[in-house]
Amino acid sequence: MDFSIDMLSLGNADCNIIWTKAENSDFVTIIDGGNPKDAKTIIEHYESYIMPYISADSPILIINTHPHADHIGGLIDLVHYFKNKIVRFYYNDPTDYIEEAKRNEIKSLNESFMYSNKRVQKLFASLQQSDNLSNVLEQYGIAKLEAFSDNNLDHNLFEFVGPSKTFYLEQLGYFTNIDNLKTSGSNIQPESEINEVQEGLNSCDIVDEKNDASAENLTSVLTKFIDSSNRKYLFTADAGVDAFESVVSNGSDIKDLHFCQLPHHGSRRNVSTNWISNFNPKQFWVSANGSKKHPRKAVISCIKKNLPDCKTYSTHKTGTIHINSKSNIFPERNWNTAEAL
Repeated sequence: MDFSIDMLSLGNADCNIIWTKAENSDFVTIIDGGNPKDAKTIIEHYESYIMPYISADSPILIINTHPHADHIGGLIDLVHYFKNKIVRFYYNDPTDYIEEAKRNEIKSLNESFMYSNKRVQKLFASLQQSDNLSNVLEQYGIAKLEAFSDNNLDHNLFEFVGPSKTFYLEQLGYFTNIDNLKTSGSNIQPESEINEVQEGLNSCDIVDEKNDASAENLTSVLTKFIDSSNRKYLFTADAGVDAFESVVSNGSDIKDLHFCQLPHHGSRRNVSTNWISNFNPKQFWVSANGSKKHPRKAVISCIKKNLPDCKTYSTHKTGTIHINSKSNIFPERNWNTAEAL
């Protein structure tokens, strides 16, 4: 198998399109759909760079990594666009595992003057978006398939290496805990307090401060592709260190990669010096808006210190990023060479 990979430039939002050639057939896998407004950009990219070169009945596979707006938002419009060309839709829907009584409690918190906070509002919005996506899939008779690492897929186009169902349900229990939801607040450092000088001087110390990726982000689906040269490509969405450790403890190989998506738009909260070295890719890619936090300068500097031969590319600098795993089997784009950070 070989791949033509695009990470679309959508700011702090994710959509990766992997066009796979396997056994003289074409398959298109779309990982996440950005925000609602991004569906138009995704469709235009598909129509310009992929659709003219594949047969009309080439199958579409879609993966939603988790139901945050910048990952799930554009998927409803993509389902309306592709309709029954979608042969697999992978999605771990939290509403399948939350009892109605707890959903009502979360709804009450969201409407409460006393207890409504950003975490509650974000969770409630995610549950609503999950419902909306399920409804549109049902409209087209598209089955919703779980994306757990312990599920056996009926193809070898890619592999889900995380989360396991056990890990997913543990994290779901954390972020739907009613007592925790009533407590607002965050230890995320405001952008205005980020010291650009210290980011360069003490980059790995900053990266290794408490890795506090949210439980919602830790449920992100981790997807691995392997090309014809046995090189590994890992798409991480918004996962974090605890998720990566869980993958390894379950026996999956996510070290010494050819390509790795830098998680959560390059946030320092989702990676560590140890995992930068474990991934050890030839290239890190990141979808980000170019703010002080995304991608975080300390993360980029720490990569350079530990992996001097690794290049890091960000959509905020290069626009949509593209690579082919093998030359001469995919159409040439004639794009300019991307400039690393």
